[in-house]
Amino acid sequence: MTALVYLHGFSSSPEGNKGRFTRRWAEAHGLAFHAPDLNLPTFETLTLTAQVEAVEALLRTLLEPPVVIGSSLGGFVATAVAHRGAAMRSMILLAPAIHFARRRMTHPAWAAYRDAGEMEVFHHGLGRPLRLGPELLRDLSHWVDDGTWRIKVPAVILHGRHDESVPLAESHAYRDRNPEALLRVLDDDHGLLKPASLECLQHELAAAIR
Repeated sequence: MTALVYLHGFSSSPEGNKGRFTRRWAEAHGLAFHAPDLNLPTFETLTLTAQVEAVEALLRTLLEPPVVIGSSLGGFVATAVAHRGAAMRSMILLAPAIHFARRRMTHPAWAAYRDAGEMEVFHHGLGRPLRLGPELLRDLSHWVDDGTWRIKVPAVILHGRHDESVPLAESHAYRDRNPEALLRVLDDDHGLLKPASLECLQHELAAAIR
């Protein structure tokens, strides 16, 4: 039976709103559900490489290719794992943080982090600020080429037109690079928690396991 694998976003946890929603949906449909903690090795020493390798290790333990649901940075990790050849049935990408590494290396909001090599970040999973150390900054250069990736895994992207965290243009560009991907533009923000957005997510989950 197809399993669902949920990948949470930056400064979050498997117990975020969409993680809990997806877990409840999987349990109601009798599906195995996996939601790894991607604050790896710790949030302070976070790297994309550690996240990607942990998800690859998880997928190797599954008997069948799963449906992978990636939220924000989890969406970037899902595409990275797919690009590197992991077996997946399909992906559902929720406001995926495409070009995460490139934006962190150039965006003015992260200039102080680039200068100091550390910053304080509010961690939504723990409900308190945490220090983010230099390990992520050093790792980012390994992940700046995702604009060249052509990914064969079928994907549906849900992205809010009012998203102020990840530009909607990134999802349009992903769809243009991977024309078999479907893009659903929703009347929502980055959270994608409006009832209509969650209804759309339920529809795509049901379609993914048929």
